[in-house]
Amino acid sequence: MLVKKSKGKVYGAEMTAAEKKAISIEVQRQFADFEAKHLNELDATILWHLHEEFGFGQKRLKRFYETFRPNIVALLERYAMEDSDTVWLCTYKLKQYGIDIEEWNKQRKEH
Repeated sequence: MLVKKSKGKVYGAEMTAAEKKAISIEVQRQFADFEAKHLNELDATILWHLHEEFGFGQKRLKRFYETFRPNIVALLERYAMEDSDTVWLCTYKLKQYGIDIEEWNKQRKEH
């Protein structure tokens, strides 16, 4: 790494291609760890709510869990989108059914 200095103060750096690649790999690894943690939290929240609110037992929760993620992946593949587009696509598809999550959230905040 070439550090840029002026009057004893660092004001920038220029990385080599190998350093850029190493940083990119590390960022991707950390993001994958972060995503996995939060996906588990989201899965747990959804499954707990289905159990508490609608009485889903272990068998039904397992069936939902096993079919949910593959359906999201299939939806993304159908529209040739990346994982980062999941929320947008699901929101868009719900709006086609007359379900506007943004409006529901706005109404909830107003009450």
